[in-house]
Amino acid sequence: MSKPSIDRSINVPDDLIKKLLTDSEWRMIKQRLHIINLLDDGLSIRQIADQAGVGTDTVVRVSKMATSRSLRKKTNLKKLKNPTPWIFGKTE
Repeated sequence: MSKPSIDRSINVPDDLIKKLLTDSEWRMIKQRLHIINLLDDGLSIRQIADQAGVGTDTVVRVSKMATSRSLRKKTNLKKLKNPTPWIFGKTE
């Protein structure tokens, strides 16, 4: 016999999320959003790593996560006409 499926989706108010997170977790979320916005601006991986103060591997990981979860479409504040491919050392 299989387990009954449980609906685990709940609505959590935004202010409650911040209260549930530690200061470190909150800073990490803000940093990830900052990286996503820099990716949307078309900067290279190395430029983003320098500006955000993280390693290039972190930028690549956040980029892959944002793309796979469709976060970049939701956070894109500026509509880019010609998005830059994410290549190491690419400059405009």
